[in-house]
Amino acid sequence: QDACVVFTGAMEKVRHLKCWPAGEVLVRAVGDVREELELGEGRTNQNFIVNDASGARSFVRIGADLPFFGVSRKREQAASRAAYAVGLAPRVKYTEMPDVLVLDFVQGRALTEDELHKAAQEGPRNKMLQDICTSIRQLHETPVPPEVSAFLTEIGPVGWGGPHLAKWLAYAESKNYKRLPILDGLRNFIGKVESVLGPPAPNKFCHFDLLADNIVLTKAGGIQLVDFEYTAPGQPLMDLAVLAMGCNLEGLEERNLLSAYLQKDASEMDVYQFKAVRTLAALRETFWGVTAELSQSSALSLQEACEYADMNYEKFQQSRKMFENLPKPGKASSGGACLE
Repeated sequence: QDACVVFTGAMEKVRHLKCWPAGEVLVRAVGDVREELELGEGRTNQNFIVNDASGARSFVRIGADLPFFGVSRKREQAASRAAYAVGLAPRVKYTEMPDVLVLDFVQGRALTEDELHKAAQEGPRNKMLQDICTSIRQLHETPVPPEVSAFLTEIGPVGWGGPHLAKWLAYAESKNYKRLPILDGLRNFIGKVESVLGPPAPNKFCHFDLLADNIVLTKAGGIQLVDFEYTAPGQPLMDLAVLAMGCNLEGLEERNLLSAYLQKDASEMDVYQFKAVRTLAALRETFWGVTAELSQSSALSLQEACEYADMNYEKFQQSRKMFENLPKPGKASSGGACLE
């Protein structure tokens, strides 16, 4: 009942935002039109589609800062504007602190995991795969907005896993988390993984939540990236690893995705190092679930948060086993994990 009251309040807030022209405003929850409009789902916000009196359609997100998750709406808005400026994201039409973000509605649909599997199976020269990787690479080549860079000042030094993993891991340790046996020897394992990867290259503008739902295929044939709430400075291959891990790409699919991003055939060392990065991506997503479980501050129920943590812990264990069973190639390549 409380959740229903909160949701109704959010819908009324959206209806009465100052940015709408005079006249009737139709507000629909994304959950009610997700299948019709082929949209993705969110786990931490209330999302709406608005048709205003001018005939324009907008996407509206209601979500305040999430301190436990390291989510700042100021950072999200800055990242969204920076990505729009280089043609990678929808236009920010209106913001209202602490919790309102209004975007142009993208005429298109969310990428599906099946589509990514099919594209990656066909090889690194598949057009959809190349288009996706070109967009991700372009994001990484875009200067990091100052508001996003400031996150590292809050977190301090971080390794390959990025600032959110560092924050969520420290939080789980502070709570002496034990429901999953994930903390036992974990710092040593992360150290071993990062020794394989070598010193991080200069940080780039990373999305850090590139699941299929957050990649939109436009009706005009382009690619748009959405949902920048976890944006942070980081290592580019973490974005690629989050996508591969989230969509459960298998060996050849993963290699083809990596080759498309690197714009060359991935070497054995490239693949070996990417397996290491993918292990960190699975670990990061596990700790998102652990943070949701411990803080109970996401849109998930406690049971859902535990299930999410369990699902990604299984992915982490599988990735870890696969990585640890791989023989290390004898010679490092010049264009692998330390790509700038």
